Order: sequence, then C-alpha cells, then structure tokens
Amino acid sequence: MSKFLSSLWPRKAWQQALALGLPVMVICVALAVMVLGERTPEPEPPLALYEEYEPEEPEIEEPEEPEEPEEPEEPEEPEEPEDPRPRAILTGIHIDEEYLDRRPLAVVINNIHEAQPQSGIASADIIYEVLAEGHVTRFVAVFQSYIPEEIGPVRSARDYFIDFAFNHDAVFVHHGSSPSGTNRISNTRITALDGMRLENSVFWRSRDNVPQWHRLSGRRRAIEHSSYTSHTRMLNHIESNNIRNYISEDHESGFTFGEVPIAGTAGVAERVVIPFSSSSPRIFIFDEETGLYLVEYHHGEHRDALTQEQISVANILIQHTTIRVVDNAGRRNVQTVGEGTGYFVTAGRYRPVRWAKESHTAPMRWYFEDGSPLILEPGRTWINVFSGDVEFSAASE
Repeated sequence: MSKFLSSLWPRKAWQQALALGLPVMVICVALAVMVLGERTPEPEPPLALYEEYEPEEPEIEEPEEPEEPEEPEEPEEPEEPEDPRPRAILTGIHIDEEYLDRRPLAVVINNIHEAQPQSGIASADIIYEVLAEGHVTRFVAVFQSYIPEEIGPVRSARDYFIDFAFNHDAVFVHHGSSPSGTNRISNTRITALDGMRLENSVFWRSRDNVPQWHRLSGRRRAIEHSSYTSHTRMLNHIESNNIRNYISEDHESGFTFGEVPIAGTAGVAERVVIPFSSSSPRIFIFDEETGLYLVEYHHGEHRDALTQEQISVANILIQHTTIRVVDNAGRRNVQTVGEGTGYFVTAGRYRPVRWAKESHTAPMRWYFEDGSPLILEPGRTWINVFSGDVEFSAASE
C-alpha cells in the first residue's frame, strides 16, 4: 500500500504538506472550541410544544343523595315490676300473703257421666284422678290459692283418697265413704268434713243446676250426684269447731317450682292420652300459645260448670302403681305407699320420673331419674294414678 501511495505522491511532497497544514488545523479546532463554549444552550421547549394539548375536563361533583331520616326507635316496653307477693306452695304462682299458709281443702268430686259438668274444678291447684268402681274415675281436687263458692258434686271417699289429702296436709272433704275409706279416716285421724253428717250446714243439694250450654241441659241430677259445698260454709265450720286452718310448720308438700331443666331424653308430648277405661279416657292437648295443656274427655272439652272455662294445667304427673279389684262392687286397692315410676309432662315434652311415699300420712316425693328433686313449672297440676300404658304423641299424629 505504501508503495502505491508513494507512486501517487512522492514522500517529500507528503512531508511538506503536513508541515504547512497541521498548524492550520490545530488553530481551527481551537477556535471552534472557543466559540461553542461561549454559547448558552437554549432551553428545551416545553412538553406542550410536542404533545397535543387537551384541556382537563372540570370535575363535576354529583349532588349527594339526601340521607333518609332515621326511624325513631320504638320506646322499650317497661319491664313489668317483679310481683312482691309470695308464691303459693301448690302452684308456685304469686298469691296474697294472707292466703299463703292457709290449710288446703281436698274435695272428692264425682266424675260419672250423670254428674257432669262439675263446679269449681277449674280453680283447683291440683287434681288427682283415679279409678273408683267399674270404669268410672273420681277426682280429689285440692284447693288452696283460691276456693270457689260452689264445689261439687261431692262424692264418697275411698281409702287411697285420704292418702292424696295427706300429701298436702289438707282437710279431707267427702260425702259418705266405703268401708275401707271409713277405716282409713279413723286410723289416720285425718281432719274430715263428711256430708253424711254435715248436710244442710256445710253441704247442700242442687239437682237443677246443669247449665244451658252443656249437653245434659234440662236434666235433673240424681240425688247421689247433687251434693255441693262452698268455701264460706267449710270455713265457718272449721273456725267454729277450732279446727286447724293453717299448714303445719313441719309439713312439706313435696313440690318444688322453678325453671325445669332440659333433658336430652325428653320425648314429644303435644297430645297425651291416659286410657283409664273406654268410657273414661283422659286427654291433654298442648296449647303452644299459652304453654298449658287443655283438658278433654271422651265428649270433648272438659269445662267448669260455673265459669264455662276449659280446664287447663301446666304440669301432668302420671303415677304408675299397682291397682286391683278387691270386691264384687268393683272397689279397688291402689298402692300409694312405697316407691314407683311414672312420667312428668310439661311444655310439650315428657320424661320418666320416680315417686316415693313412706306411709299413708307422709307426703309424696317426686324425683327425676337421677334422684334429684322434681321441679315443676309454676301453675296447676293434674296427677293421674294409673297402672297401664300411656300414649304420648305429636299434635298432628
């Protein structure tokens, strides 16, 4: 390559050119640097010169929707003040203090077809029902919270009826008695008011008092179904004869009232049937609205002759025991002393329980299956003394 350049331009000529041109080039470069260094750089044009300007749309605030006025809070209903009165020993319901310790009255009441409707039974704190003769049951109605001015028809005693009265330290009220009943009254020395001796003073006869609304309206009662008594008449006799009219301090009724504990084994009992006999079934229908059981019999609603009110109870007890016929008249022996099983029914449910009674004059004790004392719902109680099977079911069955 150098040979080629030498042929084009002799070496000496190259040297002369470099000697003359190099200084000139250096001077030119120096001048350019000086000129450029003194110039102030122009600022970069703003971004708006390069980009298309789009004015920002003004933000328009949407009007706020007016707040809906708050509904005024409903004033809370004032809590009902606690009833300061004490609770009755047989119902657990508040009662005037003057009646708290008065002695109960246990009245034997007829339940045969011709004796219905009965007077005063809707006011009873406790009703015992058990077979008497044949296929007919009889009641022992125990009054303490309220005692009506007409109770009946009053009927004759059986020995086991007296034991029911002793359960509550009650005065025993009856009209006549079976031979075994007379012996039990004598042997136990229970305070008794007998219509056979006290007719026309404590008791009176009423044969034409069947109310018009009842299916037997217009019929006269047979003489044996016409004995009645009243609170005033019984009280006058008790006071005039210096009979104790208050509960003994050492007596316990055997009932405890309060909140009934929940049991996982409880069964449905919206309808309960105790078949005492084909003509005397006892039926209870649970009313969810009131929480009570409405009482029925084979003709329908069982009503009180005085008030037309259907009888209702908060608790049902079923006392299973041994019952056997002992004579040609169909009278029965009912085991009331000892121990046994049964059922407790309340609030649409039933559960097994146990009972115990040490003697004819001792109060009955009721227990849950675990041995703890039975707790009843406050209210009236119906006790069925029975030896057979009981039917529990839902209302729809």
